[in-house]
Amino acid sequence: MFVVSSKIPEKAEPKAPPPSKTKDITGKLIILRTLVGYLGEKNQHNWWDTNFLSPVGLKFLQINFPRTHFVAGINSVTEAAKRLHDKRIGKGGVFHLFRVPAFLEENVHRNLIRHDSNELLTHIKSKKIAIDRLKNYMKNGEDTSEGPVLIGAENMILAEESISKLALHYYKAFTSNYLSFPYFSIL
Repeated sequence: MFVVSSKIPEKAEPKAPPPSKTKDITGKLIILRTLVGYLGEKNQHNWWDTNFLSPVGLKFLQINFPRTHFVAGINSVTEAAKRLHDKRIGKGGVFHLFRVPAFLEENVHRNLIRHDSNELLTHIKSKKIAIDRLKNYMKNGEDTSEGPVLIGAENMILAEESISKLALHYYKAFTSNYLSFPYFSIL
C-alpha cells in the first residue's frame, strides 16, 4: 500500500560551510572592513559621513560602550558603508563587503568581539598606514572601475581570491579618488 502525501516539501535553508573554511576568511573580512570602513570615513575619503574610528569618535563611543567601543565603531561604520553600497548596488540578489550571508555575518561579529582591538587599531593609525595595509591584501592583475563592479558569484565569497579582489578594487578607488562598489551576485 502506498501513502500519498499532499504536503509540498519545504526548501532547505542553505547551510554554512565547515568552520575551518570560514575561520581565515572571517579574520580577513574583519581587517578589510576595518580598513575600508576607516578609509571611507569623513576625515579620509568622505564616502560616508562618519568619524567613529577616529580617536575622537572612539573616545565618544567609550562613554556608552566602555568595554566594546571599538566593536561599536566598526559596527557603526559597517552600517554606514552598507547603506551607501546598498544604495549604489541594490539590496536584492547581491552581497558585498558590508552585506554578507547571515552565517558569515554571525562569524564576523562573534570574531570581532574576540579580536584584539589594539591589533586592529594599528592598521588605522593614519590614512597612509591603512592604504598600505589594504595594498598588502591585494594582488595586481585585473582592471578596476568606478561604481558597482561584479567580482564573482556568491559561492566565491569564501575564496582567498575574493579577499584580494575586494582589496584591489577599494585600494584603486581610494588611491585614484573614485567610488567603487565591488559585489558578488547571488545565483
